This record gives sequence, structure tokens and C-alpha cells, in this order.
Amino acid sequence: MNASKGFLTPPSIVYLQGAFQQIGKQALNLKGSKALISSDAIMDKLGYVDECRKLLQDDGIESAIYIGVASEPTDEFVAEALYIFGEERCDLIISLGGGSCIDTAKAVSILATNGGYIGDYMGGRKLADQRPVSHIAIPTTAGTGAEATDVTVITNSTTQVKMMIKQPAFMPDAAIVDPMLTLSTPDKVTAATGVDALSHAVEAYISRKAHPMTDMLALSAIRLIAANLQRAYDNV
Repeated sequence: MNASKGFLTPPSIVYLQGAFQQIGKQALNLKGSKALISSDAIMDKLGYVDECRKLLQDDGIESAIYIGVASEPTDEFVAEALYIFGEERCDLIISLGGGSCIDTAKAVSILATNGGYIGDYMGGRKLADQRPVSHIAIPTTAGTGAEATDVTVITNSTTQVKMMIKQPAFMPDAAIVDPMLTLSTPDKVTAATGVDALSHAVEAYISRKAHPMTDMLALSAIRLIAANLQRAYDNV
């Protein structure tokens, strides 16, 4: 029998229609007073960034924004977001968007307290010894699962090499998963992220490091995706 590793999840996962409305409560639970929202231009255009700021304001929490994330997060995006985080004196980071926004926020949460260059953390060369900044992940796509992993993928803008970095400290402190946020997703993205989620489930089930808990979740995910992806694509 192959030895399996521990099963890690964010300390808090809120999965509920309308869960986005709880962002202020989750931020207060993490003792945040000013949040940097890591997002992209599409989320901003759809009004989700402004809604997030309004919900935070209703609970007395200030916010700043970084909406420069593109489809493939780079070390340059991380540096830009980190600069704003410091200049605005934030003490919490919220990622709002797809996996790229979440991965960027993961990197900022580590670097804000541990310093260095994000590539330094590849292969465990540098460990996050200091507790990272609290991070609330709010996914708006259903494929990457980045809100519930301790991995970030950042591209080195000089070499164009994708750096996959894994450490427990990259795990978000909370994940707010609101299916209503996926309604604006284009059909092609719904299809692509659905297949992405399916591949994650299959890989988890056949992995040599599978865990009884991951087996259960993987099989459930496969069944749900098979039964519902076409319906989600057709928006019925």
C-alpha cells in the first residue's frame, strides 16, 4: 500500500448560493481592517469588484484594488500587487476571479511577511517561516480548484518558465464559493473549466498518493460533472 499524505483544506469553506454576501463577516473573522482585492479587468467591468468593496465597507473594512491580473499570472503581476498592498497598508488579501487571481494573491500573502522573490520558494529552497497575510479566495470559475490548494503557479516573465510552487502556507484561510458568481462565465469557459475540474478529479483518484477522503471527493466530482456540465453549458 502506498503511503498517503495528510489531507489539507482551507480552515473555512463557505459553499452557498449568495455566499459572496458574507465577505465582510469572513474578513472580520480574520481580523482584517483593510483588504487588497486581487482581481482582473473582467471582474471589474462586471461590477463584482465594486460589489466586493461595498460589502466590505458595510462591515467597516477599507479596501484597495489590483485589477492587473491577466490569464497567466507572472512575477510582474505579483510585484505590482505586492507594491499596492504595502503602499495601502493592507492587512488582508482577497482574491476575486479565476485561478490566476487566486494564485497571484497566494504569492502576495507569502511575500508580504516573508520577503524575497516568489521564485525563491520553488522546490522548498526558501520556506515561509512567518505566518502569511490572511487570504480569502472567491473563485468565479469552477475548474482550477485554486481556492482549496497549497500550490501557486507563477510565470517567470524573463524566462517564460512556469514556476509551480507548493507549500502549506499557500493555502487560503477561507474560500467563499458562490455558484451565482459563475453565471456570467462565457460558454466556452464553462466547458473548459468543467473539463479542467474533471481532469483534476480523475487525476486525484488514480494518483499513487490518493487518500480515502480524496477518493470520495473525486468520485463524487466525476458523477456531478458528468450529470451537470452539459446543463451548465446550456444554461438550463
